[in-house]
Amino acid sequence: MNENIIPINRHAAEMPKNGSVIENSGNSEVHIDIHIDTMPIAFAILCSALAAKQMTKDEFDTAYTQLLEMKKVDIPSAASTINIHPNDISES
Repeated sequence: MNENIIPINRHAAEMPKNGSVIENSGNSEVHIDIHIDTMPIAFAILCSALAAKQMTKDEFDTAYTQLLEMKKVDIPSAASTINIHPNDISES
């Protein structure tokens, strides 16, 4: 069967495989830092809880103040950062 043609009955024949593998290419090690600001999501959750009367205005104000304080603190575990390194990605 020609590999450029996809069979009409997909259950009757195996689909051609499309894929590529890059291994030991000799390229430099690459580090990627992804910073995601989750503050808008956290604020939306607080607003939603206040609107649904799941918390009082005082509880909302306290939670919002604590949220702002957490943002000011520079704790790596509290940061919304994903560090991706080539050695972290499994070759499966």
